[in-house]
Amino acid sequence: MNESTFTWISSNVFRKDSNELFGSSISHKIITIGTVRILFIGLTVDGTGSYIRYINQTSLVSYVQEFLKSFSNNTYDVLVAITHLDLQIDTALASKIPQIDLILGGHEHENYYYLRGTKYTPIYKADANAFTVYIHRCAFNLDTKQFRVYSNLASITSDIPDEKQTAIVANHWFNLGIQGFQALGYEPLAIVSCLPPGLELDGRSESVRSFTTELTALICESMLSFTASNGTVIGIINGGTVRIDDVLRETISQYDILRTLPFGNGVVAISVPGVLLAQVLTYGISLKGNGMFLAYTRIETSDGGKTWLFNGTDISKSGLNYSVATTSYIRDYTQLNNTNVITLYDTNITQTRSLMEYLKIKYPPC
Repeated sequence: MNESTFTWISSNVFRKDSNELFGSSISHKIITIGTVRILFIGLTVDGTGSYIRYINQTSLVSYVQEFLKSFSNNTYDVLVAITHLDLQIDTALASKIPQIDLILGGHEHENYYYLRGTKYTPIYKADANAFTVYIHRCAFNLDTKQFRVYSNLASITSDIPDEKQTAIVANHWFNLGIQGFQALGYEPLAIVSCLPPGLELDGRSESVRSFTTELTALICESMLSFTASNGTVIGIINGGTVRIDDVLRETISQYDILRTLPFGNGVVAISVPGVLLAQVLTYGISLKGNGMFLAYTRIETSDGGKTWLFNGTDISKSGLNYSVATTSYIRDYTQLNNTNVITLYDTNITQTRSLMEYLKIKYPPC
């Protein structure tokens, strides 16, 4: 953030112990085009950083309503909210704050277009990883003060030629990334695995946040393999830990795995009471479309998560504890953060490295 030369607009993220905005951010910006004044605000989803303070999503609508009272009616002509929020919060903002003319959002990793509120405020989100972009053409009638948006969702494919200067900048940052991975002990271009013909590892966002895919199952199995000496029998991860938003096929490099699992979440083995584990799983699979949707292996449900069976036994009624392989993130930021959960092994191995080593054995490099 300190290295960037552009402006950061952040209206609801503050320094931990004060009312000062975080970093170099500003709470809003007014840009004038001709005589039209456009007010931009920036709103961010709740996070887990201990070094910042958020106005969280449950309080965000009322916060923005109060925040906008600091602007007189003659301050701006158009209000644009740049957001990284759950879609339901974007919808609430559009429905309850009619001053907002346009919401440009993110977070879900899938394209959306909705009209909400009494003014039919448009909400736009494009796909993650620049698979698509929205092109917005905006018009403001100086006489009627009406604002209109004409939009097109455009696919970004190899058919679009590189812009020379942009390609130079992109390659510069790509090479810096490779050097950074090498400094961490990775060899990004090294081949990890050659998948059998027909095997596809689905890492698309809409898939990993909705059901257990071949890829998320393999990640769970890799953690189980790594913690086998701790007697782990069930593997769990959250779909949002997978970031590649693509399907892996054939030859897999370290860079493919780094793109798949870029977070440094450590692998842990924990002992969990069956009744608590059932609750965590039931809630986790109810979060379809959310990054906290849970993928799992070696346990099953045939009734949509009401009952969880391990070796045919309902874990909520067994009275037993189960050894689970998961990540430190899941342990710390779900209901597993519980005094009845015991950490058996807190490894210094990331899920990224765990998957690399597992694939080398299961599907050796060719």
